[in-house]
Amino acid sequence: MVMPGDGESVGGCKHSNAGVTMLTVSLAEHGKSRQFRCDLRAPGGTRLEYDIVCRSDIGWNVPAPGFHPPAYSPTPTAAHVDLALASVLTFHEIMIKMRRRFYVPIAIGAFLAYSGLLEPNWLKVRTYDLTIEGLSRPITVVHIADIHARKIGFRENATIKAIGRIDPDYVFITGDLFKPSGGLATGLAFFSSIQSKSGVYFVPGNGDEIATKAIEHGQMPASFSEWRILMNESVDCGDFTLVGIDDPVRCRDDEAKAFRNVTDAKPVFVLTHFYAKKLLTKIGEERRVDFTFSSHTHGGQIGFGPIVRRIPYAHRSKYIAGLYRLDGGYLYVTRGVGVNLFPLRFFCRPEIAVFHLRGG
Repeated sequence: MVMPGDGESVGGCKHSNAGVTMLTVSLAEHGKSRQFRCDLRAPGGTRLEYDIVCRSDIGWNVPAPGFHPPAYSPTPTAAHVDLALASVLTFHEIMIKMRRRFYVPIAIGAFLAYSGLLEPNWLKVRTYDLTIEGLSRPITVVHIADIHARKIGFRENATIKAIGRIDPDYVFITGDLFKPSGGLATGLAFFSSIQSKSGVYFVPGNGDEIATKAIEHGQMPASFSEWRILMNESVDCGDFTLVGIDDPVRCRDDEAKAFRNVTDAKPVFVLTHFYAKKLLTKIGEERRVDFTFSSHTHGGQIGFGPIVRRIPYAHRSKYIAGLYRLDGGYLYVTRGVGVNLFPLRFFCRPEIAVFHLRGG
């Protein structure tokens, strides 16, 4: 092996260590130091670079453990470089360099496995104890939404069973129960499987057009003995008045019609698929509303720190997920049960919200 002069390079020199090919070796002199920059290619095409430095006063300095330089020579020889490379290019170090090529796909695969398979089916039950002024007796309310039921699968069955164990007085579903690909039958099968002591109430969302059209064309009733669909109407539940507003996303909401028979004599609960700003203004300032149950945002589906505000769901409302205290009442925006737009959840588990409400 012929050593290059200052600024020169040689290439194509084969080394037996793990099939590494040295592409170039460049020599540069800086005062007492003579530095060789070795440009290498490992198996699979990975490029490696090492600096091998020889100082006239201390000899060789090679960045590898266990390297013992040959006898000091003021002028490096081919043997110096060969021994230096044999020490630096250990199989372990080459594998570390090559392994970096696989870090990104491994990380992406792990993310997709967790956010696409595990978390979307990892149901969380969130419980709240709240005081509602004028409530005549303690009640338990379950709030769910955004099921997007394509089929009655693991997640849907887990939701049904969890609600059964809670045994609530009321269940409120604030829209997007149905999915066109699942048809009416799937949504109705889920709906009819939900049990409560005093009633299951549902308001349509923008994904429930298949159901609202069926009701309007007489192909499906708006209520059964166990549950009821509210579209711009109210119902006296005894303990409170429940107002159901039709989907604001498709401009089907009519607050004046929904509140037509509502008084302030008892607590007022509102169900709406989306708590838009105009709804906040119309209802919150003009009428008594003790609790509004809403959805549509899915909690962002990606609920990780600053990323959540970059998700399309986050632009739907400043109220993305959780419990809010507004003037005169509470607002709860559920993270939902299902997924839509993209089938992933990350730091935003599907949820059932449970409210233990008492008078105050």
